[in-house]
Amino acid sequence: MAEPTLTSRILRFKRVRQALALSLLGAVAVSAAFLLTPSRFTPAIPGDEALGMLFSGTLKANRDYDVLDEQTTAERREEAARSVWPVYDFDGSAAELLQRRIADAFAGGRQALADWKRANPAKAPKMSALHPDLKIDSEVFRFLLSQRDEFWKALQAVVDDEDYLELAKTQFDPAVERAAQRLAGLAASGFIVEERGLLAADRERGIIVRPVSGPPAPEQAVRDIERIQDLPRARAFVEKLAAEQLGDLSPPRTARAVAALVRRALRPNLAYDDAETRRRQELKRAQVKDVLLQVRKGEKIIGDGEQVTKTHLLIFHALRAAGRVSEAEQVRWGGGLFAALVCAAVFEFGRRNVRKFRLRSRDVLLLAGVLVGQLFLIKGALLAADSVHDLVRDALPPRLAAEVAQALPAAIPYALGSLLVRFLLNSEAALLWTAAFAPLCGLLAGGSLQTAVAALVGGVVAADRIGHAGSKAAVFRAGLFTGLATAVVLSAFAMFQGRLWTLETAATFAGAVVGGALILPLLALLFSPLLELLFGYVTDIELLKLASFNHPVLKDLIVQAPGTYHHGILIGQLVEAAAREIGCNPLLARVGAYYHDIGKGKNPLYFGENQKGENRHDTLSAQMSAQIIQRHVAEGIELAKAAKLPRQVIDFIAQHHGTRLIGYFFHRAKEEAERAGAPPPADTDFRYAGPKPQTREAALVMIADMVVATARNLPAAAPDKLRGVVDRAIAAVVAEGQLDECEITLRDLEKTARSFTASLEALFNARSDAPPAAPRLRVLEPELKRA
Repeated sequence: MAEPTLTSRILRFKRVRQALALSLLGAVAVSAAFLLTPSRFTPAIPGDEALGMLFSGTLKANRDYDVLDEQTTAERREEAARSVWPVYDFDGSAAELLQRRIADAFAGGRQALADWKRANPAKAPKMSALHPDLKIDSEVFRFLLSQRDEFWKALQAVVDDEDYLELAKTQFDPAVERAAQRLAGLAASGFIVEERGLLAADRERGIIVRPVSGPPAPEQAVRDIERIQDLPRARAFVEKLAAEQLGDLSPPRTARAVAALVRRALRPNLAYDDAETRRRQELKRAQVKDVLLQVRKGEKIIGDGEQVTKTHLLIFHALRAAGRVSEAEQVRWGGGLFAALVCAAVFEFGRRNVRKFRLRSRDVLLLAGVLVGQLFLIKGALLAADSVHDLVRDALPPRLAAEVAQALPAAIPYALGSLLVRFLLNSEAALLWTAAFAPLCGLLAGGSLQTAVAALVGGVVAADRIGHAGSKAAVFRAGLFTGLATAVVLSAFAMFQGRLWTLETAATFAGAVVGGALILPLLALLFSPLLELLFGYVTDIELLKLASFNHPVLKDLIVQAPGTYHHGILIGQLVEAAAREIGCNPLLARVGAYYHDIGKGKNPLYFGENQKGENRHDTLSAQMSAQIIQRHVAEGIELAKAAKLPRQVIDFIAQHHGTRLIGYFFHRAKEEAERAGAPPPADTDFRYAGPKPQTREAALVMIADMVVATARNLPAAAPDKLRGVVDRAIAAVVAEGQLDECEITLRDLEKTARSFTASLEALFNARSDAPPAAPRLRVLEPELKRA
């Protein structure tokens, strides 16, 4: 089967993404509907335990009801499904296929005899002497037996040696072949099943025979099951046909051999199609309409002293359901629809118009999860605030209780979700998330415009300030700014209401500041590690620690493999600038570049950037050299795990070569094999284990690794030459399919090419401006020794 094309994979991926987005949108809508629906009194209606008991009082319908009788509906649908006849697929091309196999077997036999005669001209008379009435020469006999398996394979059946040799004595005569084909066509023309016992259940009604191959023909209903033969009866029928049709073949042994051949090769042409039968049964079930119990308004459902039956229970269930949702139903649907519309509109706007709003599946899942979680948090916090107010209302003076009632809702961390989204993703995602959350938050607080604006302004400020947070202290500073911004919003609304200079407003201001400065950062520091663990993110705080050149792993690398260290720093410069251009994480890309080759520290002198004259690969075989080169990936992963580096950084080590071929040593191994007369090596032994890059950041590191390695020997920094180097590197990885599993686009690749070219030009210019004694920029390809 052909490999799926890149276009088909992209389309399939888009469909999965769309299905995920719709599912998450539905989850958000359902959650919002649940949270926004007020509680309602449910009338006391007898439950299932009342079955068989006597009812006390009279119950009448307060409106019209259509009650679904599920049991009766199910019974009628099963009855309809049982009326469907089983479907059997008929292979109309079975006779033609059998004849073609016979022709192929005979043709192969004749060709084998001809080839043997040409290869053994001195012995050809022995083969020509083959005749049904003569004994076969021993040498010819051995040759014929050696060709028996090929005859079986072409026929797709095992024939006894005696019958095979009888056919061979005729030298696979075309006349014998035609007789066999004629007999096969007659034998395979009827309906043949594997076992007739499987049809026993259908004797009373019949079956549907549906042609699935061969000449177009309508399906037919077969009521006479006896006309259908099973395979043993069909093979026995071949003997009868042979007696009638093969009378002109002589000697009789040949006719018997032909009959045996057809009998063995005959196959069933009728098979039960369970999937199609079930499909038709489901269609029949679907055609049966629901059985409804219609109850009209004012109609008596059950009277005093009547026994509760199953029918009564069905109506009671409908009454209970209507009681729960009669008035709340509109609120629920309205809240869910409102949430769906807001989220869909904001998401679609960001996707179409915000350049850096490029979300992966896990990002969409994070946004939806944080939105639902934040709504539940706000709902719980509002309920808790009401509960606390109820507790302190009797314990505190009325004036103080009123101030507490104002301060508690203001301290709720409305901006927590915005801060977390910006902390884990980017400012664009945080801004759009806040725009979707703020109106929902206001609706959750009872349609409060004040709460919606506070959530909007606080979320924007939190997203802005946390973007510069590189430590826990910075998180608390961001929380303080958020609290002040929220307090100003609440104070502004107090001004609108003419109650700015009141104790309640002061309590509100204090509550907002305390909530932002303490509760918000504490919750952020509590939940962010959990979200990192669940969704596989790494925050800028952790990345900044890893980007420090004083990190133990980098300090060891500069001592053990200074060339590799320098190589990683240069790649980091390239990918950081390119990541900014295409809208992915520049800090993550730079950190990944720093650590992607740490495995070379185990055997630094086997890599070109660390060699000074002597090349240790000169004394090794190409296979051994390739293994050493490949091993730096696994060793790098081991070092990274030992150093407890985040999974995102470890992914750069595993993915920066993808499944590329170590071309230099592969071609050297081929040359060695040619000189030694050995079979050529398998390219799988010279490929990296992968996987291919899964993120755009990893793709940038792969491309930059090739670009820096290739650009080392350019004599001048001519922009067209540098651009040519970058374009060839990108074309190579694209042609090899290395970027098929990440979300990088052609537009991203074009921006990457421009960014790499500008960065390389700056590096070369800096080299040319350096004093003569300054060392020459020297970066070598990771997997090759010297060009």
